[in-house]
Amino acid sequence: MSRPEPRPSPAREAPLRWLELSPGFACNCRCLGCHSCSADASDQMAPAEVLHWLQHGRRLGARHLWLSGGEPTLRKDFLGTLRAARQLGYQRIKVQTNAMLLSYAQFADKALAAGMTEVNLLLKSMDPKIHDGLNRTPRSHQLLGEAIEVLRPRNVRLEGDILVTTRNLHEMPALVAHYAALGLRHFNIWLFSLVDQGDADLRRLVPRLDALVPVMLEAWRVAQAHGATLCSLNTPHCALPSEAWPIQFDAAGMGLLVVNPGGRAFRLETSSIEQGEYVAACETCAVRPWCHGMRADYLAVHGEAELRPVAQAALAGHDPRGSVLDL
Repeated sequence: MSRPEPRPSPAREAPLRWLELSPGFACNCRCLGCHSCSADASDQMAPAEVLHWLQHGRRLGARHLWLSGGEPTLRKDFLGTLRAARQLGYQRIKVQTNAMLLSYAQFADKALAAGMTEVNLLLKSMDPKIHDGLNRTPRSHQLLGEAIEVLRPRNVRLEGDILVTTRNLHEMPALVAHYAALGLRHFNIWLFSLVDQGDADLRRLVPRLDALVPVMLEAWRVAQAHGATLCSLNTPHCALPSEAWPIQFDAAGMGLLVVNPGGRAFRLETSSIEQGEYVAACETCAVRPWCHGMRADYLAVHGEAELRPVAQAALAGHDPRGSVLDL
């Protein structure tokens, strides 16, 4: 998943633990709202550059690697990158993928032998028409299911990235239940972003917070019932009851350095996907030191009426720091 360019860094910065490396933005899906569907050769790192950043991450103290994209499994040096990461001492090697190539058992076995320790799967719907429609890729839902069947018996940790739109919002609890039953142990909830929409007008796909939050909280309860965890990456604290703050994503606390093609490196918390805007209501909010605000693209569509300052009393007995995904 491509990350937009950084903004000024928040005051606090955790020690580096993760390197998120996007060697290229090319992809075999054409997902709505994703820059990767228009990627070209200029959006690719050379293998030597990939190795440079792997070494650089280790020198800076990164212990874990997150391979994203685009679609990382498409690259000719994918297996070589996994081997190099393992040889350099990365302990966890996560691959964020649409999983279409991992539906082939021989390829999945090669990736695991090369060093892949966990897989983040792109989940959009249990309905093949909706999933394939949002991906704009026929059979992508079928291949996802086949990949899970390949990976389940192979002792690799499986997690899910759920991209929430107005088209799949209400099936989120059922989606979590279905995939938790298939062995996924964690779910990240991403709110559909307009950052990469280009010339298309995709505002209709961005759900309002007041519609998203009740469904997401039910999905959290479903995840807990299945022994899984859930994290929300794009909701401000004021949108959630204080007892749900543990599912808030602490981007700064994760200690993650993003490197995109062209050598553009920045801390995760400075991305416009993670670091939102503060509005007038934020001035008197008791949780502002921990909250990332609301994404500018969301505010442009739905405005700020849903955002309200949290009272100091709400902090009593509740930790606003959230989760760092270092599970």
